[in-house]
Amino acid sequence: MKNYIVTIVGGASSYTPGIVKSLMNKNKEIPLKKLILQDVDKENLELMGQYLKILFKDKGYTTEVTWTTDREKSFENTDFIFTQIRTGGLEMREKDEKISLQHGLVGQETCGPGGFAFAMRTIKEIIEITKDAKRIAPKAWVINYSNPLPILAEAVRREVPDSNSLFICDMPIVQELAMAATLGYKHEDLIFEYFGLNHFGWYTSIKNKNGEELLGKLRDILLSEKGMTMVDFGHLDNSWISTFSNIKEGLKVFPEYIPLTYMQYYYFPERIVKKYNHNYTRANEVMDGRRKSVYEECSRIVEAGTILGMKDSMDAHGDFIVNQAIAIAHNTKGRFMVNVVNNGTFTNLDDDMVIETFGTIDANGAIASKKIEIPKFYKALMYAQNTFEKLTVEACLEGSYNKALQALTLNPTVPSVDKAKEILDALIDGNKGYFPTLN
Repeated sequence: MKNYIVTIVGGASSYTPGIVKSLMNKNKEIPLKKLILQDVDKENLELMGQYLKILFKDKGYTTEVTWTTDREKSFENTDFIFTQIRTGGLEMREKDEKISLQHGLVGQETCGPGGFAFAMRTIKEIIEITKDAKRIAPKAWVINYSNPLPILAEAVRREVPDSNSLFICDMPIVQELAMAATLGYKHEDLIFEYFGLNHFGWYTSIKNKNGEELLGKLRDILLSEKGMTMVDFGHLDNSWISTFSNIKEGLKVFPEYIPLTYMQYYYFPERIVKKYNHNYTRANEVMDGRRKSVYEECSRIVEAGTILGMKDSMDAHGDFIVNQAIAIAHNTKGRFMVNVVNNGTFTNLDDDMVIETFGTIDANGAIASKKIEIPKFYKALMYAQNTFEKLTVEACLEGSYNKALQALTLNPTVPSVDKAKEILDALIDGNKGYFPTLN
């Protein structure tokens, strides 16, 4: 069996240990010859590299671990490139969230003005990463876990349309784990159906292996006092518990489908802004939680020189990335939630939209499973959101202030042109050195 080389761009991230542990757990399916970490954060890159060398050694693996700040060097001879970049780090995420909240708008990293700002910092970088991968490692697959996923996927669709790229998100699988637990099933014993865009969609069916439709049963449970059964998948801090509880609110107004958790930001932006702590956002929670605990654990292990006493954690996203790599490597045609160019899958929407639905992945990439006609209300929501995404890409690549203003005006979390201009100007000021010049 082939032994694989995997590169993680953004290798200093606190999410890296979860991906690596998934690679170790799946070593029979994807034997790892070499792991390359690439990042611009030299200090934490060194820490993560040293930690992983100890982890592989103590677990009895012969995998070679290297790390570098040189992206082109990290792509040489690799088979898979996992990208998890965050331009500006959590510090800029915090700024985006707090600027948005100061202006009475949703402060969130992928939705609304925060997602717009994150994209404006990241679009050109993800295009360059994809071009470098195509040039240096033309047979390698780039599996992108970077946010805001739909905008970055649109950028790559436009600028590098023939690249070997997948864009994946763990939010659907995380929600599915919770929904399965709520219904009393294992996730693998249920068949889910879904239509939408990334972070903007709805579950339309949940069946067990006998073909019994369970969506109505789940709806009744979620609308009852019992609510969602939470699963320890690495998202169980206070903000995520609140996020999952808001699925119920979406069902109260539109009960036909189960909304993805992120729909709360579009259905109820005013409510969300009132509930938020404007001085301590999700970015602060991550900095004081996941990031701090992961780096402290890595430091402790590097100092001790052994993984003895290491805390184990579950990261659903790590399994999701690795399982998709396995599907490509072994041409399995495995079933996943996929982000693909529409090309007629949603029969009454534009062919060039990047959509999210269920499909299969094999050696040639991802393909959607079935044709779906989108009901009128959901079609209108999706079209407006996708136009926001396209205009954001155009604004960044063309340096167009007008298109940036149009994008934010269309975003459902922004109530008016006046508010769109207000937040755009504030984000430009807060992102000096990161945003392209907008004229």
